[in-house]
Amino acid sequence: MDTSPSDDPDVQDWSGFLCGEHVTLQHPAGAQLRGVLDMRTDDASVVWIQLRDGAGRRLVHRADGYRLRRG
Repeated sequence: MDTSPSDDPDVQDWSGFLCGEHVTLQHPAGAQLRGVLDMRTDDASVVWIQLRDGAGRRLVHRADGYRLRRG
């Protein structure tokens, strides 16, 4: 059986996050990304974050293990 990321209970649903929101992405291994949600795909599986402090823009897929939160 083929399981898509949306069927995985450990994968967070990012559809409630809007462009322009200040967000933090936290990875279980300790990595943390903070910035502004720049764009997301229509299915909310991918987000682009404009990182704080001029650190550029980062693409993250929801199956990468990050938890997304506001702030």
